[in-house]
Amino acid sequence: MVAKHILANRYELLDKIGTGGMAVVYRAYDTSLDRTVAIKLLRDEYADDPEFARRFQKEAQAVARLSHQNIVNIYDYGESDGMAYLVMEYVQGHTLKEIISRTGPLPVNLAIDYGIQLCYGMAQAHDHDIIHKDIKPHNVMVDANHTVKITDFGIAQAMNNLTITHNKGILGSAHYFSPEQARGDQVDFETDIYSLGIVMYEMLTGKVPFTGDNPVSVALKHMQDKPQSLMQQRSDIPIELERIIFKALEKKPSYRFKSMQEMADALIDLQLYLEEKGYFKNGSSLSAAEKYTVEPLDLETGMMTRKESYKRNTINDNTRVMDYDIPYDAGHRTGGARRASKKRVFMLIAGALALFLVPMFLVQALMGSDEVVVPELHNKTVLEAEKLLTEADLKILIEDEVYDEDIEKDRVVSQLPKGGTKVKEGREIAVVVSLGSSEIPVPDLSGKTEQEARIALENEDLVLGNVTLVTDSEKLLGVVVYQSVEAEKPVKAGTSIDVMINDPDAEPQAETVTVPSLKGKTLEEALQALRSAGLEAGNVTQVSSTEYYNNYVVSQQSPAGSSVEKGTAVGLSVSTGPGPEISAQFDLIIPQSGNVVVTLTDATGTSVLYQKRCEAGERLEQSFLYHESGTVTITCNGEEIWSKVYES
Repeated sequence: MVAKHILANRYELLDKIGTGGMAVVYRAYDTSLDRTVAIKLLRDEYADDPEFARRFQKEAQAVARLSHQNIVNIYDYGESDGMAYLVMEYVQGHTLKEIISRTGPLPVNLAIDYGIQLCYGMAQAHDHDIIHKDIKPHNVMVDANHTVKITDFGIAQAMNNLTITHNKGILGSAHYFSPEQARGDQVDFETDIYSLGIVMYEMLTGKVPFTGDNPVSVALKHMQDKPQSLMQQRSDIPIELERIIFKALEKKPSYRFKSMQEMADALIDLQLYLEEKGYFKNGSSLSAAEKYTVEPLDLETGMMTRKESYKRNTINDNTRVMDYDIPYDAGHRTGGARRASKKRVFMLIAGALALFLVPMFLVQALMGSDEVVVPELHNKTVLEAEKLLTEADLKILIEDEVYDEDIEKDRVVSQLPKGGTKVKEGREIAVVVSLGSSEIPVPDLSGKTEQEARIALENEDLVLGNVTLVTDSEKLLGVVVYQSVEAEKPVKAGTSIDVMINDPDAEPQAETVTVPSLKGKTLEEALQALRSAGLEAGNVTQVSSTEYYNNYVVSQQSPAGSSVEKGTAVGLSVSTGPGPEISAQFDLIIPQSGNVVVTLTDATGTSVLYQKRCEAGERLEQSFLYHESGTVTITCNGEEIWSKVYES
């Protein structure tokens, strides 16, 4: 990026902070209002699409009217130097996806806390008739104070179809969309409730409930399969929490929560109940919470400190549990102030205990481990790196996979902490592994719909380029019939592949077939060939022919090899003979004297070849022509003395 790049004479782009399939995100400085903002620049293929730009601007304007602490606010939208941009609130934190990927499942109380905040943010959007349609951890930001913020409203709304991207082998939105989205049905607010249920499932287990080899198999599981029980995967998950999440994950939208507010109420009631019962002081829930308290996550490494969330324990009549800083609307519920007052005493006691217990736990943790030196892992294979770390009493964490032109596939590109650093025994060392050269074989798109082609390309880090509608009567409607780069040809990541799609709205055309060659076949053979090709026999005209024998096809009305509509009648001309002439001869010694007559009978009738008086012992030899087959008969004085049949 060029230094001092000013966008729209107002926004100074400072540095790139993220990339995605549709946009690049920059940290920027708003020179007019003297504040840091986030600028999202749409990629060319979307910015150049007038229909997408129109829809995106319309939705961005609608979302910009939202104002809620659990929504990343949109400040501005426009176009500068041919680049469409979106100006948003800058959140200094990390996506929920990054947090789950780096730390694994969240403690139960933290997952509930995040879930409640997400419900409140989405409730605000739904109150303004805005459906997100792409709720997933990638679109949820979490700051250092554990405030959760939903982002990408405008982009999610502007998309006509599903957005499925490839990220470290995971199919993005396919894992989070609702059954009605999978079926292509019209969606309503309940689709966001389903997606939020998937997000909460992932927060508690570290994984999504449905996976598959391709988006289609994932979609089928959303529509047909039941998710695995949360309680079977974690012993500290209460059955009431599983019931809430599974209600959000009902296949039928009408069986889910009626609103985000209703889901938030259920989570809040559960949180109050669990804390009143001392649930978070027992078993694995306590150890998980302590782990998050005593092991702060460094923002510089893409992780965040959770310690502060456990200090936010003052409750007043206008706030929810754990001090969400979310206004409590008494119109939605009754008794909130009473519960909050009761909770104040409990939280004050819990805070005092935390001030005593946490330092003790920290001292024990620091005294209980020895320091070891992190080995240098650069350019080592994953197996070699794992072996070196194991020998040093450390663990490996594959944090990401990237394309690298210099580092071979499955070798370490970078590590954190760096080699030579001293760390505690048992610590995970995060490594980035090479995917090798960024050249990717182009998938075969023939026969795929536009959406299937887009998904297939995005799953390979490629982009669907221009889509042109054509008409091809020999191919299925609505599928790819041509791609600009042939299948299996290697290209750079991010390459656009243009396709031609058989117009799905084209008038259905009659099926065509190829006319077989019938000339020279018998009439029976020709009729069978027509039936096999899906054709009918037309008029059969009989003609004399010296080229073809009787009952053989002389000519056909539709030329052999031509394409005609299935069921077409093909006219035939059939020979009545006599057919071609065949040369033969006979040679005979006359046994007796007398008047000798030689006759020939063939397809043309009977004719006399020879008539003369002969003497006994005289040799009679003669050549002749006949059609198809002929019989030569020799008589002497009216008595047959010799006969022979000649065949073609």
